[in-house]
Amino acid sequence: MARHRVLVSAHRCGYAELGNVGGHEDPIAGIEHSARIGADYCEFDVRRCSDGRFVVSHDPDGGIGDGSLVISDLTWDVLRSRAPDVCPLDRLLDALAATGMGAHVDMKFRTPHQARAAGECWEVELASILVEHLDPAKIVFTAGVRATTTALREWADAHAPSMVVALSIGGSVRGMTWQNAIRRRWGELFPQLRFRLSSADAVAAHFALAMIRLARWTTHIGVPLLVWTVDSTWLQRRFLHDRRIWMITTNHPARAVALRDR
Repeated sequence: MARHRVLVSAHRCGYAELGNVGGHEDPIAGIEHSARIGADYCEFDVRRCSDGRFVVSHDPDGGIGDGSLVISDLTWDVLRSRAPDVCPLDRLLDALAATGMGAHVDMKFRTPHQARAAGECWEVELASILVEHLDPAKIVFTAGVRATTTALREWADAHAPSMVVALSIGGSVRGMTWQNAIRRRWGELFPQLRFRLSSADAVAAHFALAMIRLARWTTHIGVPLLVWTVDSTWLQRRFLHDRRIWMITTNHPARAVALRDR
């Protein structure tokens, strides 16, 4: 019987292992690092400028530490003048395509209701750009909003059937009342209705939820499970040798690959 191989996604293109390059977070250097150590996917955050240009940035200010700068409020030209190290999406995709690794995409935007009512869908615009650069079978979108997952899956069914849309489950309950926090966590442990309505074909779950119930549930219904963010050595060993897991996202992909392949 073939050995089960859990895929490894390098969170923020392996930034935590690589560190700053030239004084800033460099996703292109991160892609090169992740490919060199044998990661399967690179995870990155996509944001949208006010003129529709997509860029890659974990932070809303482009990583410059200026809270007054918000990418979504600026055109690409203005953003480039104020945060010159922000990476445009097309540059990252060209670098990623050259390695053969997959794209694990986390969208830090959503189409506003007014724009959606006018027929726009920014998430689909992003997906259409990705499939121009990469094999759709190597593209994974993670999102926790139903309007996003349903729109992406509908578009993918028509244009890129092998693209994966994963419903993201798990998030902060900070600021909630304890009653609402309990309801939130209960719904995350028993997300059957939410998943069915999402039209997603995979689940992306926080590692604690995966351990408690979701690994068992996704296996039962035959759905791939991506687990985030798996950083400690103990957790990596735990999930990398679990046949129920499809992929893990980690800030330490080199260690994860070494533990998996030894």
